[in-house]
Amino acid sequence: MGRPSRAAERTEQIMQATGRCLRTYGLVGTTLERVAEESGLSRSHVRHYVGNRDDLLRSFATWLYTGYEAEFVRAVAESEARDKLPLTMDYLFGQGIMPTSDDDTIIRELVTAGLTDTSVRTILQGKYQEAVDTIGDALAAEYPTATPAALRSTAYGLWCLALGNSMIGDLGLPVASGGLVRTAADALLDQLALKTAAVAG
Repeated sequence: MGRPSRAAERTEQIMQATGRCLRTYGLVGTTLERVAEESGLSRSHVRHYVGNRDDLLRSFATWLYTGYEAEFVRAVAESEARDKLPLTMDYLFGQGIMPTSDDDTIIRELVTAGLTDTSVRTILQGKYQEAVDTIGDALAAEYPTATPAALRSTAYGLWCLALGNSMIGDLGLPVASGGLVRTAADALLDQLALKTAAVAG
């Protein structure tokens, strides 16, 4: 494999710097000037490679979530049917989405940006929908006779539990680092199993 292009290297440099700025200064404080300073590039170089500030945030949202979920989505797609749900549960409630993570601060800032920037919102919606669809695929492999509605609602519930627990962890609440969220997730799976059995019966 050849060496990455100069543009790819510079873009990666800028994306890393943008993440550090969002974590340190928040959305309002993440300016092109600060990103340039953090990346070691000039402001004109930042504009050359990623455009204006709005373009920067949109590119960063795509960059972050591509790395954030791509490995999970690919792993579920490539795994055997019997392994899909255990892998998914480990990702959501084990080492994948940690109860406390530096990325949580960044993600909250992106969600804030998405409230007013339709492009950022569309990117986030697409990435979150991809995650929910992946969870649904794992559930379908485990519960092949479940109805689409039951699979969809359970997948969405598991995703919300994982994200909510990750965010709550930033507040230092003891429950976020315990087993309660996994207990709640298992309860959703139990409900899905009961619904599936009722339909089959």
